[in-house]
Amino acid sequence: MELNTLLTAERKRIEAALDAALLSTSETSDGAWGMTAFQAALRHAVKGGGKRIRPILTLLCARTCGASPQQEADALKAAVAIELLHNYTLAHDDLPCMDNDTERRGAPSVWVKFGEGDAVLAGDFLQALAFSQLAECHQAARLLPVFAKAARQVIGGQVADITAAQKPAGSWSPTLLDYVFRNKTAALIETACGLGAIAAEAAPECCQALMDYGQAVGLAFQYVDDLLDARQAEQGNELNAIAVLGGNLEAVRKAAEACTHRAKQALVCIPGDTSPLSAFADALLARLV
Repeated sequence: MELNTLLTAERKRIEAALDAALLSTSETSDGAWGMTAFQAALRHAVKGGGKRIRPILTLLCARTCGASPQQEADALKAAVAIELLHNYTLAHDDLPCMDNDTERRGAPSVWVKFGEGDAVLAGDFLQALAFSQLAECHQAARLLPVFAKAARQVIGGQVADITAAQKPAGSWSPTLLDYVFRNKTAALIETACGLGAIAAEAAPECCQALMDYGQAVGLAFQYVDDLLDARQAEQGNELNAIAVLGGNLEAVRKAAEACTHRAKQALVCIPGDTSPLSAFADALLARLV
């Protein structure tokens, strides 16, 4: 199946599953005590757009590992979980006390539209809902520790990112950049791939290879994002690859290409059909073209 056709089909499955997960939260409220507006805030945080990169990778990795129908169902729950966790981080990252972003995906940030209090609580709720999704899986005992580690990593990455923003760009180092990229961005993509493999009950070496693939894809994704936001990077004080590499755009491009190559090399030992994953890595890099 052609990659764009496959991605469109997977996005439809993911959107329907996200709708079902959000609908299930309505049972916590009869519309009283401000919960109706809160439900709207949750939906705004999750359903306001997005490429669904992480959950798509979860499903692709499960399929690559030969998932059975039951394992595919678990992979879909895991895909929903990783997307809910991702959107929790976005709702919190946009807050005035963090990145102070007033827009997300071309629409008002959650805190702008619903207030800071509901934005904080929406993020908290989405994280709890994400763990609840995984708890329903047959492989929950294996999935949850991997997922919890990623949740800790992304917070650690955000802490380092905020700390860096308080210091002059000249003090930023490649080591710091690598730490933030690996934890704030790559950790969730790496985990998305691992969840798919674990749900499919793949061999440990396949799970590790797919997580290696995910980490490399995540790093490439962030390098590409920094290049696409080059003008904003020059004007702001947020940690970015362009500043750390001395304004050398070609060096950043080569770093993205090297990470993409590493991602594709990680797939060599996987016995299943890895062509969609290889094409996906190329497509992320191709945003530069």
